[in-house]
Amino acid sequence: MYQLMVASKSDLEIVFQLIEQRIEWMNRVGIKQWNETNYCEVYPKTYYERLMRQGRLYVLKSNQTHRVIGAVACFDQDERWCDTKEVSAYYLHHLVTDYREKGVGHILLKEIEGVARKHKKHCLRLDCAMDNERLNQYYEEQGFLWCGQCEEGLYRGNLREKTLG
Repeated sequence: MYQLMVASKSDLEIVFQLIEQRIEWMNRVGIKQWNETNYCEVYPKTYYERLMRQGRLYVLKSNQTHRVIGAVACFDQDERWCDTKEVSAYYLHHLVTDYREKGVGHILLKEIEGVARKHKKHCLRLDCAMDNERLNQYYEEQGFLWCGQCEEGLYRGNLREKTLG
């Protein structure tokens, strides 16, 4: 039904559109996250081009429509975490899904778990806004446990980790 792959140049515009659509959705439903932190200015299209060239940007496509319905960037280190040199983890950032496609976030996370295992990673790590109760609850339900907090510019986040078995 779905296929996860490293993003190609033809995927970049769609990934950025998904981010812009998700920001508009956040405004409509009253969630404060990317829409409150100048996200598209901090992470412009050129940033995603660099991630794509580095092989860090993954996209999830529907096998039926061949359309990008989700994306995530995977890093081997993250300065928000103090022990990145000691822990073999993928640090997930910029996770976005088409808000009209229900359940895609869960599928994307499961697919990334498979990639992490293939690359001998022991856990997945991510962060989300402290005051985004809905997203914090979602990540908790997906097995990401709270590990601490981080701050960067306007952003205040909760650090979360999921151990891979």
